[in-house]
Amino acid sequence: MPRITKRVVDALKPHDRERVVWDDEIKGFGVRVHPTGKRVYIVKYRHRGRVVKTTIGPHGPIAPAEARARATEIITAARTGRDPAAAVVGARP
Repeated sequence: MPRITKRVVDALKPHDRERVVWDDEIKGFGVRVHPTGKRVYIVKYRHRGRVVKTTIGPHGPIAPAEARARATEIITAARTGRDPAAAVVGARP
């Protein structure tokens, strides 16, 4: 998959089903493309043996470089044993 840049994200076309395009440099960082054409940055990581997907934010208000930096922070926090999504969703077991 390509490195996620503004040019790449702007060129993504919607399909009849939701799809995710993953970044080739940061494992777990991607952009979800909805059938409506809406694009949202996401990050996927493991916490306590479970795969957690969390939304970083929409394309447009958030630039790809900002989303990339936030994804790196989230993945780093997950590697240290914290669950970054817990602060957003509430306490997780």
